[in-house]
Amino acid sequence: MTSFSRVRLVGSMGANSLSFAGFRGALLAAIGVSVSACGGNGNVGTGGDGGSGGGAAACDGATAILQPSGEESGFVQCDDGRIYREKKVTCELTATQTCEGNEEELQCVTDADCTALPNGHCQHYTYQGPGTITGCGCYYECATDEDCEAGAACMCAGVDGASSPVCVTAGDCHSGEDCPGAECGLSIYDDGCGKSRWLYCQDGGGACLADKDCPAGEQCAKTGAAEAWECHDQTCTIGRPLFAEGSLRVAPRCAREDWAGGEMAPETAGLTAEVRGALAEHYAAMGAMEHASIGSFARFSLELLAMGAPPHLLLATQQAMMDETGHARLCYGLASAYSGVPVGPGGLPVTGVVPATDPAEIVAALVREACVGETVAAAEALAIAGMVGDRAVRAAMGRIAEEEGRHAELGWRALSWMLSERPELCESGAEGVRRGDARGGGVADSGRSWRRSMGCFRRLRCWSCDGRRCGRS
Repeated sequence: MTSFSRVRLVGSMGANSLSFAGFRGALLAAIGVSVSACGGNGNVGTGGDGGSGGGAAACDGATAILQPSGEESGFVQCDDGRIYREKKVTCELTATQTCEGNEEELQCVTDADCTALPNGHCQHYTYQGPGTITGCGCYYECATDEDCEAGAACMCAGVDGASSPVCVTAGDCHSGEDCPGAECGLSIYDDGCGKSRWLYCQDGGGACLADKDCPAGEQCAKTGAAEAWECHDQTCTIGRPLFAEGSLRVAPRCAREDWAGGEMAPETAGLTAEVRGALAEHYAAMGAMEHASIGSFARFSLELLAMGAPPHLLLATQQAMMDETGHARLCYGLASAYSGVPVGPGGLPVTGVVPATDPAEIVAALVREACVGETVAAAEALAIAGMVGDRAVRAAMGRIAEEEGRHAELGWRALSWMLSERPELCESGAEGVRRGDARGGGVADSGRSWRRSMGCFRRLRCWSCDGRRCGRS
């Protein structure tokens, strides 16, 4: 019950919570990747007048961020978007939805069942798949830092768009008083699957102060005690992403029938317009990612050719491109069915999409985009297929899961071949895993392909890269 409420697997706030960011995080934690980057939501909030924090006045125009009631949150925001925690305050509790006890899934019945943390609330949730599932789950809010686990601080509703008070990791500060000559900065990082927040002292000594100091599409954040404030790009996506010039590339959405997968016929009777809209939005976004994966595999095929790859890897890469085309059509078909109008991709922006020529870059990207991304995509699709009752959606997700599993295995086979041929690239592969290690979360085993890939994952994480031939699987 505790893990359910902490991960927030199913959206407890209604139809617009159709997001699998928490679930992706849950899958990753099951294979031993640290829970550090999946969860949270929202945009930057604004407030009234205020001042700088307990350290040096590090920004101009600092204004207090207010809670929904109008009370101060203890956080202030600078003109450039930076957010600091100035002082500790008591946050107001916001949970109001209660359970009636007749929901389909009962993980609690009353607030008395929710005792893992203070301020436990048995709250109604609705999970919107092709069908609607209702349930009751424990949800915990914090009023003060003492309500959080050790090493965490309570961030009030209204800060960074949070709709309720949540606990965030307090890396080396809880307020400005802990940062002499500096500020207790709110480090915010959205890896593409979800948002994570930390509190770290910020004195201007890092590579950046705010997102404006970073290349387009990157975020200024400090993600660990041993790290500095530096620029980060998005590294967590559905399947194999297409990155170019530091940004994620996807095609814009447009009205067209040839990508709509006309054979898709999910049940739509009885779904409200809100639910259909949320489902259409989700599957259109998923279709755009699958569509972009075609370009990613096309580029990878050139990189394989440049490294002198054997034919079986090239043939598998060409098959993967065909698979991704089918996945995109399935997803756009679902989006079209739920929206009632044909949906498809426009032109994919490919300026700057060129194959890497540095073998170390190829290996690092392979680990991040294929070995991790495709593996998680397969597990995610399997889990979705097991959740939904609609036969059309279950069949589509089952097909995607099976084929994404093959793509994950392709990534690991390609990595094994590259490292066996070029042992000196082992550190590049391990670095790719370490970068993924900072962007995880966690729940269950999802089949043979998942276990096989994660066996490779664990072995790669244990390599010392001391010159031995570490690429054999």
